[in-house]
Amino acid sequence: MIFNRLLLDPDEIIQRVVDSINKKEPLLLTYLNQHCFNIYCVDGKYKQLLDTKYEVFQADLGISLAIKFLKIRKVKRIDATAMNEMILNKFIRENIPLTIVGGNFEQDFVRKKADEKAVNLFSYFNGHFKDAQSDKIIKELDNLNCQAYIIGMGVPLQELFAEKLSKVSNSKVIICVGNFLEFYFGTKKRAPFFFREIGIEWIFRLITEPRRLWKRYLIGIPVFIYRILKIKFSSTLSL
Repeated sequence: MIFNRLLLDPDEIIQRVVDSINKKEPLLLTYLNQHCFNIYCVDGKYKQLLDTKYEVFQADLGISLAIKFLKIRKVKRIDATAMNEMILNKFIRENIPLTIVGGNFEQDFVRKKADEKAVNLFSYFNGHFKDAQSDKIIKELDNLNCQAYIIGMGVPLQELFAEKLSKVSNSKVIICVGNFLEFYFGTKKRAPFFFREIGIEWIFRLITEPRRLWKRYLIGIPVFIYRILKIKFSSTLSL
């Protein structure tokens, strides 16, 4: 079960990243939230990657409550955006050169924001490319002399792309961050702190992006609850 192997401690997550960089060992890191879990249950390739290739951390209230409800492990909720910012701040303090793939930004904009935040940005690639361009971009990325890649392309595209990149880029740290870059660069506003603190950021996001997110939340949350209840009352925990 994916819940049994999730990283639950922010300090442990940071340490995994630091150790991989210092020891020049490969690392694929991503997150699991309620939406990701729904995809995990229906997308066999994504499920296989998370089960066998990735280090995965729990990343929202839904997952943390599910772990508590299933009485699997003790858990404290991790906010994915905050966690990714902690990792990036560690890169900044250590002056780690990194490449960003994701979002739909202009090169000059990303360079400016990286300079403002003291990110040692080696290169930036827009994340809105066609699948046919994937191999070409991976080849270009492999030729770069950087230690870490930040991939923000949405689930499961980013995990599929990052795993392909990992096959040719030995000893690289590759971190999937979803739409974190939009929050980090300030092109999208996060919910007020109160919404985030009590675990209802999804309501704010639904109000601000109803056409894109209505299905994820209005259908996805009940489906997620159903799946957790099914696991709870099943004789075998097979996920």
